[in-house]
Amino acid sequence: KPFRLVGPWGTPMRLWFVAGLGILGRLTLQRPMALSPPSAGRVALRASAPGPGQAQTSGRVLVRNGEAREPWLSKEELLKEHAGPYTTARTVDQESIFELSMHCSRLHETALAILERELAEGVAPSSARRQAYEFLKAAGPQGLKPLVKHEIRKALDFLGVPGSNENIDMRPDFQVTMMLTWTDVDESTPETRGFDFFTFVQALPHVDPMVDVEGHPAERSNPTIKDSQWVRDRESLEELQRRSGINEIVMFDADGLATEGLQTNFVAISSDGVVLTAPDERVLAGTVRKVLLEVATQEGIPVRLACPDIHDVEKWESCLVCSTSRLARPISNFKVPSLSTCREFPKQGTVAHRLQALVSAAVKSHSEPLAD
Repeated sequence: KPFRLVGPWGTPMRLWFVAGLGILGRLTLQRPMALSPPSAGRVALRASAPGPGQAQTSGRVLVRNGEAREPWLSKEELLKEHAGPYTTARTVDQESIFELSMHCSRLHETALAILERELAEGVAPSSARRQAYEFLKAAGPQGLKPLVKHEIRKALDFLGVPGSNENIDMRPDFQVTMMLTWTDVDESTPETRGFDFFTFVQALPHVDPMVDVEGHPAERSNPTIKDSQWVRDRESLEELQRRSGINEIVMFDADGLATEGLQTNFVAISSDGVVLTAPDERVLAGTVRKVLLEVATQEGIPVRLACPDIHDVEKWESCLVCSTSRLARPISNFKVPSLSTCREFPKQGTVAHRLQALVSAAVKSHSEPLAD
């Protein structure tokens, strides 16, 4: 039978005792769900986990409302077990954030959109929800930026970066995932704002210079909003991605019009050299997509905001996916199982490779410092 115990930061945990066939004492421990600071008399089952500010060795950190700790759950678990807007950024030389203002705007706009919908629908009325809405409405995207910078600095301080003796060009950068949630507030939630702010920081994942993808029929219900609900909705497609051993799945609609990847924006280059990508209203317009379209225009590469037709995959000069963690990655092989098609693209010299280099060169000029 389940017994309720309390884990780190007051986390409810379930402990199962299984007895059967003469075997007693088998314990299964689940990861914590909700999070709250420890209080007197509470039992901490993860006594080995460092407290705020203590050294750690995993190279990862999770910050909640300014308190940094070694992660007690993965980034994926954070996004699946909590509801709210999120965004994923990247550090630049460990001192700046790529397209910081755009990330703040995304968090702010998505949060207001979700809150307005919930308040209009009368979803489980709570003072925290109303307080969060009023705080964000008054602060605006720029008012959110000091909080975002503070939380990221707390994470980097915990990791001990940047190191004082490191060559700036040799510093590894980090993936920074930020999330707002008002569904699990408790006594540790700042009283004046009504929401918790989570920041998960870890090393940027390795991505090969070129990637393999598959195209599958699928669509997002609300593509312009980066809500953690999408993380749950895409689970079946991510399982398909894992089984296929590919970097990304590119979605296309009933008419064969390609929109975006599960975590990326998608770009195809037509046979006459035109950059084709879905219009803003059909996708979550990412930070790297924004920079890619800017540098393409500056270099005189024609751009058209229109969904590429998946039936034209054999005609494309090249194609790529782009995201915060990947930047721009030309596609090596594009398989479309429903069309029995598998296209292999050139390993170098394409427009996609040119865009990859242009985006990489533009990263620093599109970054904002974390220091005040």
